[in-house]
Amino acid sequence: MIDALLAGLKRLRTALTVLRSRAVVYRGRGLHIGRNAMLWAPDRITIGDNVYIGKDVHVECNCEIGDHVLIANRVAFLGRHDHDFRAVGFPVRFAPWIGSARRPSPWRHERVVVEPDVWIGFGAIVLTGVRIGRGAIVAAGSVVTRDVAPYSIVAGTPARAVDERFAGAADIAAHEAAIANGTFVFSERGYDRCTIAPGLDGGRPDPR
Repeated sequence: MIDALLAGLKRLRTALTVLRSRAVVYRGRGLHIGRNAMLWAPDRITIGDNVYIGKDVHVECNCEIGDHVLIANRVAFLGRHDHDFRAVGFPVRFAPWIGSARRPSPWRHERVVVEPDVWIGFGAIVLTGVRIGRGAIVAAGSVVTRDVAPYSIVAGTPARAVDERFAGAADIAAHEAAIANGTFVFSERGYDRCTIAPGLDGGRPDPR
């Protein structure tokens, strides 16, 4: 009874965060947004299915987040051109701002793209103009300033490739087939209440 009530409150928090943001133009099924997360963009945010957004996450730019993405606590998506500090005659506090209607920015439509099946670790920062490829892993505390290749693992400031998620193309193909043919349903009652059934042997769900 209590866990069902808590799950309902989490779903309500997610709905209120989306409603308050006004920038989310699409949200898929199974979205979770943690406490104190903030979503804002000058134009739009789109979020796929089964996306987890952790506590204290700040999205402050246009972004597109694919299916099955895990965004850990205290991650930030930030605009690299939010304030035009090169504008002559403007103190930086009053420099032309990315969200201004009065002084439209040429960078207004910059965005972050996170392709499906990506994990972004605790405290990572991702700047606009970046695409994080399908299946990639971003290590905790990284600062992502350039594109991340699919299924690579990046770390550091600025983030650089340090490893690969899988051993080779055969493992990637098997992984993608298992996801495409599987069934995955999120539950706010906890990980062990989720439906997690990768598709195996031509599409049969894993019975575990």
